Amino acid sequence: MENESEIAHTCFEICDKYDHLFNKHDKKSEVSKINFQSPDYVDVSKETFDIIRDSKYYSRLSSGSFDITISPIVDLWDINNHPHVPKKKNIAAALKYVNYKNIQLKDSSVKLAKHQEIDLGGIAKGYVADKIKNFLTKKQISSAIINLGGNILVIGDNDKKDFNIGIKKPFSNKNNAYSAKIKIKNKSVVTSGAYERYFKKNNKIYHHILNPKTGYPTDNSLYSVTIISDKSEDGDALSTATFVMGLEKGMSFINHLNHIYAVFITKDYKLHLSDGLIINKNNEISISQ
Repeated sequence: MENESEIAHTCFEICDKYDHLFNKHDKKSEVSKINFQSPDYVDVSKETFDIIRDSKYYSRLSSGSFDITISPIVDLWDINNHPHVPKKKNIAAALKYVNYKNIQLKDSSVKLAKHQEIDLGGIAKGYVADKIKNFLTKKQISSAIINLGGNILVIGDNDKKDFNIGIKKPFSNKNNAYSAKIKIKNKSVVTSGAYERYFKKNNKIYHHILNPKTGYPTDNSLYSVTIISDKSEDGDALSTATFVMGLEKGMSFINHLNHIYAVFITKDYKLHLSDGLIINKNNEISISQ
């Protein structure tokens, strides 16, 4: 039987495996091959096919608020490396290639329209977290926290108690400053926030959650959206989608989905809970039974 260190090592290997498949910056990855060989069909692994198929599903579900073909826009802003405000004409030109409907799936191959590129950054962590959970469950691990940089997925409970997962207070300099804590068992918690990666220019904040329809950072009343769900892949894609939608549309959207919940934080730091969530005087959020 494998010991804990061996199991943990395999979890890291799972992360590496999918990074080599999904990372568009890795020239040998399958996503890079798809991007470089558009508009031809490219044979891919089942995992790459599945995550792109799932991405199309979330795009249809959210009416394009989530769209992996946003890659050219992401590259223009380059917020992770050389953040700057692109020229309007360049954004307009890149937007012509942002349309998830042009992704073609056939058998075990993927095809993009000419000049299209995909970026799985808005869904990959969730997909990988679910894979790690499946592995740990098969190893009969009954209690664990999987943390992939903001994507939290918990297995079981915490010594017969709920796990407490904090929702970070937006733009706080304190590591332990939370707007609320979520009490969960066997759930995923994923947050998308304007405070995660951003830069300032002329006193205006430009963050990394780009609107596929405008090509600019989403500008609405929200600071963050946290999704509580069974699958981390759901949480990853839907936290981005609902952030782009905004409070009113995003809340209505979540309230029409089964077993998926959301906590929205607006720019006045108020918490807005979807149906099925309750909050106590200690700002502890739980799913109502």
